[in-house]
Amino acid sequence: SWAQQAKLTASDAASDDRLGRSVAISGDTVVASAHLDDDGGSNSGSAYTFVRSGTSWTQQAKLVAGDAATDDQFGLFVAISGHIAVIGAFGDDDAGADSGAGYVYVRSGSTWSQRDKLTASDAAAGDQLGLSVAISGSTVVAGARGDDDAGSLSGTAFAYVLSSVTIAQDAKLTPDDGAA
Repeated sequence: SWAQQAKLTASDAASDDRLGRSVAISGDTVVASAHLDDDGGSNSGSAYTFVRSGTSWTQQAKLVAGDAATDDQFGLFVAISGHIAVIGAFGDDDAGADSGAGYVYVRSGSTWSQRDKLTASDAAAGDQLGLSVAISGSTVVAGARGDDDAGSLSGTAFAYVLSSVTIAQDAKLTPDDGAA
């Protein structure tokens, strides 16, 4: 049978942060989104990591984009594999309004550091890269539902490969029969 072990709350919780919109777990580590947190501007977003020791859970870190900005919604979707967390920020505007981005964080001991910012090689306004994110081993995939390559809002996904020194876009994944 299942029993609640803990209630995870942010140490700096505030009204409308929306902690838990997205959660992911790997081993004894959970990453939970708070995509409407306002630390980097209104609705800039954040994510929290929690670790389990026995039956106790404690907050380990608060992750915020190094270039956080209003309405990025960093953390709407999160993923984790081992000591690597990926946080999507579909509202990032670096390549135009809502072009989107993904952020890669690496844990060393109990410290989390932003390692990379993922962008699309052909990023454009409205692509919303990072609206969904996933990680397995050293491969990260980020969705861009607003990409228009196969028609208006046909969408796509980008695969990235992490190495010990670099991260590189490996492929742009689009279906053969993609359509508006």
